Amino acid sequence: MSSGNNLIKITILAIGIGLGAPVLVPAGATVAAQSFRFDDARQVISRTQTDLARSVGLLEKNHSDRDRLKNAQKHLSTLDRHFAKGKFDSDTLDSAIGDIQSVLDHNVLHSEDRDTLIRDVTDLRAIRSQHH
Repeated sequence: MSSGNNLIKITILAIGIGLGAPVLVPAGATVAAQSFRFDDARQVISRTQTDLARSVGLLEKNHSDRDRLKNAQKHLSTLDRHFAKGKFDSDTLDSAIGDIQSVLDHNVLHSEDRDTLIRDVTDLRAIRSQHH
């Protein structure tokens, strides 16, 4: 390819018929696709942080409840920072999932809030499985 050509040639598998099809893709397209996934993951993290804050905001919390919430928020924030840089951090993701699960297991929550946080944990686990 000439240095002025910004296209790279890749081959993809045509879904359903199994034929190879040459496709011209802009050089930045792969990066954009990866960024899109990190952006989706960051949206889940943001939603989870909001859900945590909302679900426990009106409830009386003891010292242990506050520590569990603080740990969950800290790990989610760290994870978001890593994802913003395009870095996948499975250890921090696992810690965040464990922290939120601990909130679910030990904190007093309204049923709607518990259901919302269960959905968040499920979505975070899906992110983890997509990157393994």
